[in-house]
Amino acid sequence: MKDVSRRLFVLSAAGMLMLALAREACAYIDPASGSFILQMLIAGIVGAGFAVKIFWRNIRAFFGRLFGSKKATSPPAGSDADSQATDAQDDTD
Repeated sequence: MKDVSRRLFVLSAAGMLMLALAREACAYIDPASGSFILQMLIAGIVGAGFAVKIFWRNIRAFFGRLFGSKKATSPPAGSDADSQATDAQDDTD
């Protein structure tokens, strides 16, 4: 067993040494590789768009708290909507 692990270590070290000392690589990106890179880029953009769509309310709330946006959720007391609601209740009585 000790001999097997030693041989594996020597082969791994020799392989890494050959890769490290390579001088020139005659390599190119073929059309399939370029197409794959383009597909991954498009998928990332579409995925980011869906993530923004899903979390849009959370994003708006975060930036609203961050920059102090004061958006009223209900009309203030004494406004037209409030007086119309009380008028409607008075009419039913």
